[in-house]
Amino acid sequence: MTAYLLKRLLLAIPTLLVISLLAFGLNQCTPGDTIATQMPDIRSSTLLKTADLYKKEYRRLAKDMGADSPLFYFSLSSQAYPDTLYRIIPKADRENLSQLIGLYGNWPPIQAYYQQLQKCIQQTLIISDGHKSDALIKTRTKLQQLSIRSQPKEINMFIDSLHAFLQVDSLLNAELQQDINQLRERHDQLALQATHYKKYIPVFRWNATNNQYHNWFNRLLHGDLGEDKKTGLKVAVVIKQALRWTVQLNGISILLAFLLSIPLGVYAAHWSGSKFDRLLSVFLVLLYAMPSFWVATMLSKFLTVPEWFAIFPVMGVGDIPENASWWETISIRSHHLFLPVFCITYGSLAFITRQVRNSMIGVLNSDYVRTARAKGLPERSIIWKHAFRNAMFPIITMFASLLPAIVAGSIIIERIFSIPGIGWLTIESIYTKNWPIVYALLLMTAVLTIIGILLSDLLYAWADPRVKLSNKN
Repeated sequence: MTAYLLKRLLLAIPTLLVISLLAFGLNQCTPGDTIATQMPDIRSSTLLKTADLYKKEYRRLAKDMGADSPLFYFSLSSQAYPDTLYRIIPKADRENLSQLIGLYGNWPPIQAYYQQLQKCIQQTLIISDGHKSDALIKTRTKLQQLSIRSQPKEINMFIDSLHAFLQVDSLLNAELQQDINQLRERHDQLALQATHYKKYIPVFRWNATNNQYHNWFNRLLHGDLGEDKKTGLKVAVVIKQALRWTVQLNGISILLAFLLSIPLGVYAAHWSGSKFDRLLSVFLVLLYAMPSFWVATMLSKFLTVPEWFAIFPVMGVGDIPENASWWETISIRSHHLFLPVFCITYGSLAFITRQVRNSMIGVLNSDYVRTARAKGLPERSIIWKHAFRNAMFPIITMFASLLPAIVAGSIIIERIFSIPGIGWLTIESIYTKNWPIVYALLLMTAVLTIIGILLSDLLYAWADPRVKLSNKN
């Protein structure tokens, strides 16, 4: 048993590593600039000072989040791409430079063009300290837009419009004419000095442990899942606050489903073909056929509003008064959770009952059950001591999905009944693009699934000693 357990734990390690790579990769592929969304509102008396503060704060956040280093332990790219492209900030500029490299394949002239563009932007900020005009504002806007433009025709059109703005403002023309001309020259050099062959020469680069994935995974091992972009709290704290309601809701539902479905399934199998079995089968099929979101919507519409039957509260989990007794607390909670618990329970009840019934029918028709009856053993002992123990395998198989179901099995129900649990948190995080929460929940669900599978394997050996857990399995 110990050897088998160690083997399973060792096999779980690469699985978790793959899941962590998937979560990290999805996080990198999400649209938008994560750092920019967390930037504070920096305002100052001058645009130049504000821009400098913005850059400093951006770099500080990038360093704190580990975004100022390579993505992985190694990288495989073409010779056209420099090994320090990750240092370009913000993210939009870096992505635009990647597109320019894809067009021309020669980094030095692209870098010179980008530096000249930044110089022009900086010059407009300096001019704005003592000069205000519409032409200056339009010029600065066009230059900033050039930072995310890569197509030659579009860039030339922007530069032409910059020259037009300079003609209507003599001071702007005197200060920026030469810089804008150099910007055009450097852009023209991109096509003249293009080296397309570099795009087809692969280059392998080793980045060692100073990379974003290593730093992120190291924080993950220490329990740091990042920060909630909405509240600024630690992700672990936010998940813990929501987890209590989801565990209560799904824990009660799953417990009720198993407590009811096991005896129903066993006795339906024992009286197979009887009127009780047929009526129960029809009832279970009807239950299983009704979508939980539809039932939840109907119940919330007809049982929670004064126009019909205001029997249950419609929203939330209830407010507990100060110094409330334990009975009053249970009464308020049960009144609010009754409908969502019912909506989660009935579908599981129908499915588990059918699984138990079908498994028991196969066991009750086996030879050793007939032998036990021939020996005169009590029918109750035959059913529960001999037959049920060998019919537990479908139940144990479902146990593998039990732990992740407790955490993430009621997303729609929580949304309908406004339960502030994991389901509600997941939907809200997706809507608000709060990706640290989403990927933390992905990792948590994956870990719980692996633990559930491991526990299921161990329960197989407990239910049937004939199952050998050895190194050969």
